Order: sequence, then structure tokens, then C-alpha cells
Amino acid sequence: MAALLADGEEYVARTQSAFSPPDIAFQDLRRAVPSEAFRRSTRRALVGLAPVFLTTVFFSVLGWNVDPLVSRVPISQPWQSVLRWTLWTVYWNGQAIAWAGLWTVGHEAGHENLSPIKWVNHAIGMVCHTLIFLPYFSWKITHMRHHKTTGNIDAEEVYVPHARSAYGLPTPGKATKSDYREAFEESPIFMLSRFLVMQLFGLHTYLTWNTMGSKRYPKGANHWNPYSGLFTKEEHRAVHISNAAILAMVTSLLLLVRYTSWSFMIKIYFIPFLITNHWVMTMTFLQHSCPTVPWYRGTAWSRTRGALSTIDRPFFGKVGEYLFLKGNHHHTAHHLFATVPFYNLPMAHEAIRPLLGDAYNYDSTSVLRALWRSFVNCMFVEDEGSVVFYKDATGSAKRVVKDQLDEGTGEAGAERDGGVRRRTKSGERDSANDSDSGVELVG
Repeated sequence: MAALLADGEEYVARTQSAFSPPDIAFQDLRRAVPSEAFRRSTRRALVGLAPVFLTTVFFSVLGWNVDPLVSRVPISQPWQSVLRWTLWTVYWNGQAIAWAGLWTVGHEAGHENLSPIKWVNHAIGMVCHTLIFLPYFSWKITHMRHHKTTGNIDAEEVYVPHARSAYGLPTPGKATKSDYREAFEESPIFMLSRFLVMQLFGLHTYLTWNTMGSKRYPKGANHWNPYSGLFTKEEHRAVHISNAAILAMVTSLLLLVRYTSWSFMIKIYFIPFLITNHWVMTMTFLQHSCPTVPWYRGTAWSRTRGALSTIDRPFFGKVGEYLFLKGNHHHTAHHLFATVPFYNLPMAHEAIRPLLGDAYNYDSTSVLRALWRSFVNCMFVEDEGSVVFYKDATGSAKRVVKDQLDEGTGEAGAERDGGVRRRTKSGERDSANDSDSGVELVG
């Protein structure tokens, strides 16, 4: 239990070391990766996808037969109810993990990594994403942009940090503890409610209202309306196709209701759908949100530095490797080389790992601990600075840039020691450090 609540040693080490932006040549990384790592094979992909599809089928069969099976078990009614809801709980959680696997399959298809044949990628991706109510082409388009702008505050597509000014906070040298409390203090129940809304509905609030998306798009931009400002004219047709697929999914669900019941549809689809959203949000949020990993502005950013601003983690261990296609275990390699198929990501990772040194971000912290830690620590970033880190509800950063630390004065000290500087009667400043509080996440 203690291990589940503890921070990984890699994370702790980063909090204890100042950050120096990496200067690693992409060409050196590319030369290190064998050419065979980029080779796509439809057969190998289908073999690798088999665990995801088989797990989905297994839990689908279980869900369809829970009530008939329980009704035939010769036990008293109270025990039948216990057995029935136990099996439904197993189904909801198991199917949700399997459907999160379908999300990763659609993700790989969007990168056209499943097959050298384009239509095979799109057919598989369309089916997998439509089943979990995700517009395949619409999401694919913005996801490709995300790969081009990862870690760039000014251009990133999703999980864009709020700046200090968004909360009306004074500058670090003038902000007091009361300023931070006024901006962020909230009851534990309200904080937990926001957390649950983010986890269960965050994916679709992003798709519908761009709540976690880039600020450069016009108000009302969304993934459903091809004319909302999110897509170019050439992309409109693909968005229409995605919407047609989603409409077909809605029709299928309505037919399911007609021939069964609303209650059955909620149990067989809607509840695991919500839990699936939780796992998809967890994966993507933790891949790109950590208080020890930087964000860049202006000329300090490069695609290589952005790709290295991602975090690898052993998400669900071996089960995660098979059901989530190694995308969490080797997310850094994926961002550096997005055309490497999932089954070759370990090869790419092993090739580049010696070259990355301290620029590589790994975190063995348990998933739920890391999720809550990022939720309460990834509050906002400063409005200025070419390299910035997330700060928490007290204005404190877990890490600073080495050049700032070397200066020994100024805002870096405030960031590391608690982020709050108050003037005493003598005009001197002292610092205060509060415990973690709530966070207004992206959006």
C-alpha cells in the first residue's frame, strides 16, 4: 500500500535537480534507430491487436449474459442480486480497460502504423474510435498537429497550461498567500467533483468546447463542426465522414434501446463508456502533464525538446503493454518517431535511451497517485519565461531551470521555496510554503 502512495524515485530525483534544456541533435537520434524499426507489417499489427480485440469480445459476451446467467443460478434472491451486481462491476471495469485499448488501436491507425495500406488503417481506426464515441478523422487531424507542437505553450493543441494572468494573480514577487487562496481555495468536495468531471467527461468537453485546447482557435471551435475554425477546407470532408459514423453509432444505440431497454443500454454501454473516458484521460494527461517536466516558449522550443517533454511510465505493467500497445511505456520514442509501429517501439527506445541521458523522463509512480499529484500540482505557468514549469495552488514549482537557480535570487528562489513573497515592515521579503491544494486544470 505504501508503494502505491509513494512518488517514484525518478520523479523525486527530478524535483531535487535543476533543469537544463537538452541539446540533443535529432539526426543523432534518428541514426541510432535501425531502419527496420520503421517497417510496417499488417500481419504483425493484427497479431499485436489480438489481445485488445479478444478482451473486448470476452467482456462483451459476459455483459450480454450477466442477467440470464445469474437468473439460472439456484441461490436465494438476495444472493442473486449480490452476484448480479458483482458481475456487472467486473464487466464495467474490464470492458472499460478493453475499450481504452480500442482507443490506442485507433491512435495507432491514425498514425497509419498498423499497415502500409492506408484504407486498412482508416477502416480499423474508424471502427475502434466510433465504438467509443470518438470522431476518428476529426481527432486524428488535431492529434497530428499535437505531434508537431508538443511542449510549445504558444502552439500546443491540447492540455495547454493556464498562465498566471488567467487567474488575475499578481506577479510572483508581489503575490501573497491570500492572493493564492482567493484564486484557488475550494472545498474538498468541490475539488473532487471537478476531478471526476475531468476524468469522466473531459475527453468530450475537449471535443465539443475545446476546453483543454489551443487558445489560438476562435471561440466555438470544436471537433464536430467542420466550419468552426478548427479545420481547413481540405479537411471538411473527413470531419463529415467522422460525424456520419458517430450518427450511425447513435442509431445503433437507439435500436439497442428499442429491442432491450434504457436500463440495459446504460449497463452494457454507457457506464463502461464513462470509465473508458477516465482511463483515456489518465493516459493522455499523464503523458504530458508533470510538475517536473518543462514547457517552452519562442526559440527555446524545438520539436525534439517538445518530444522529450513527455513521460514514460509502466502503465498497468505487462497488461498495459499488451492492451495499450506500449504507448505509455515508450511514449517518448513515439513522439520522437511517430511512424514507428507500436510493436517496434521497444527497439526504438533501446536504441535512443543511451543518447538521452538526463533528458529522458520516466516515472514509476503508481498511476492513480501520479494522476492526483499532477491534478493538484499542475495549476498554472508563468506568463513570461522561455522555459517554465507548472506551479501549484501556492505558487510553488517543483523544479526550476538551472540558469535561474544559479542566480540565487529573484523569482527562482520564490518558485522553489514556495512561490509566495511577502514584504515585512522592514521592507525585506520572506517566503511561505503551503500544502498542495486544488487545481484549475486546462480548460
